[in-house]
Amino acid sequence: MKQKLRTTLNGEMKEYRSIPFWSWNNRLDEEELCRQIEDMKSAGIGGFIMHARTGLKEEYLGEKWFSCIGACLKKAKELGMEAWIYDENGWPSGFVGGKLLENESFRARFLEYAVGNYDPSAFAVFVREGEDFVRAEGERKGVSEYHNVYLRVSPANTDILNPAVTEAFIEETHEKYYARFKDSFGKELAGFFTDEPQYYRWGTPYAPAAEAAFAESGEDIRDGLIWLFVQGEKGYAFREKYYGTLNRLYVENFYKKLYDWCEGHGCKLTGHSVEESVLYGQMWGGGAVMPTYAYEHISGIDWLGRDCGTELAPRQVGSAAAQLGKKYVLTETFGCSGYDVTPRELKSIGEYQYFNGVNRMCQHLYPYSMAGRGKTDHPPVFSPQGNWFEGFKAFNDYFARLGYIVGETEDVCDIAVLHPMRDIWLGYTRAEDYESVKRTEDAFNDLLLRLRRKGVLYHFVDESILRGQGSVDGSFLRVGKRRYSTLLIPQMRTLAAETYALLKKFTGRLCILGDLKYIDGRRAEISLRTNTP
Repeated sequence: MKQKLRTTLNGEMKEYRSIPFWSWNNRLDEEELCRQIEDMKSAGIGGFIMHARTGLKEEYLGEKWFSCIGACLKKAKELGMEAWIYDENGWPSGFVGGKLLENESFRARFLEYAVGNYDPSAFAVFVREGEDFVRAEGERKGVSEYHNVYLRVSPANTDILNPAVTEAFIEETHEKYYARFKDSFGKELAGFFTDEPQYYRWGTPYAPAAEAAFAESGEDIRDGLIWLFVQGEKGYAFREKYYGTLNRLYVENFYKKLYDWCEGHGCKLTGHSVEESVLYGQMWGGGAVMPTYAYEHISGIDWLGRDCGTELAPRQVGSAAAQLGKKYVLTETFGCSGYDVTPRELKSIGEYQYFNGVNRMCQHLYPYSMAGRGKTDHPPVFSPQGNWFEGFKAFNDYFARLGYIVGETEDVCDIAVLHPMRDIWLGYTRAEDYESVKRTEDAFNDLLLRLRRKGVLYHFVDESILRGQGSVDGSFLRVGKRRYSTLLIPQMRTLAAETYALLKKFTGRLCILGDLKYIDGRRAEISLRTNTP
């Protein structure tokens, strides 16, 4: 092992070298593109992600675009570098630079809520009956207050929970690259980066695919929509099923479709969901991020700005990667840190993530041009226009070595922490956002801080991953390729029925910090053998 380590550290360690976002943000020249690739190589960079971005003067996915892609692939092959395709013109991924929005049936849906007179144009109308609400199909005698839920259509977002949208996205994007560059796939063309896919994040999301999923179980989804806007135990089961359904569709109808396509075409998928670093933020994208990691060849996160916060984002992805047997974990990092950020600060931000499971870096941002928005596009920049590019190779060499050590070392943890995302589903409302789940969020962050201060190493266990990868082996809880002798359940009120059934068999150390009262959002008698910490 020592000889292998010494030999590898003296070599290129290509698979652990950085692959920065390369912002294509002006009129493109093939000769200049190839020259910049040579600059990257000299700086210890292992590859690049070709990223259409604000300022681009060429037609996205036009002939000039593909000619430039071809020139860069040829140069990458010559220099032994990895070329990656950013799968969108801007972000979030899934709209083909606006083309898919021309089809109104492909646009994202969301819900709005208002209290007032009965409105026959509303998608669903409710009246209060005690602590409950019931659908009203018309005005009722003696009722003056109606709760109207409206279905809206976004003009600017696609519905990626609709499988037809993802299929059209693949046809208009991935298939066009494959038609031109199939001989490069899985070679110098390593794969695709998908960025911040999301259902409608600016309001309460809705998807016709979820309506169909409810109908399959004999339920009308409209009967419970009021509970997405008002609080109450009566709505817990609906909330849990609703957001659980959206999350499943997010994973299966977007991530899995892209993953399967890449699998079938000899390339890889990487990227990240929107806002992984806080629990309430995960409700902006797809209801939970950990389940998406099953369908990325290189699981990834986003880490913008200088604030290290909690270790939630890197620990989530590192845990899932260890459990699912995925060797590489990528971070898109450093964007929004400002031009005045120092290399020492960047080193600290990177090390914090690597300590928690990341082993490869995508620096944000290597600009093709500094013209126009290139000067203000979420700096710093990692190119010759930066003020320390002469030292960038040492920076990249350091993180390649660190990535090798992390990636080639087995991350062994005896302690697992059950991820409380399901509890967030019980209380979250988009209008209140963080405030609606403050109690759960704050208690969870406090727990993470306590574990860090005590030097406790742990993995998160997501209940969706547990459903497919979990089993009990006597006193050990197995999740994929990892097993744990201790499970810590943070302050949360609900468990999935499958999780509860599994934990009934678990004879290892079980520590419950909260007051479990619900199974699938329904009040239940819960009896688990515990060992209090």
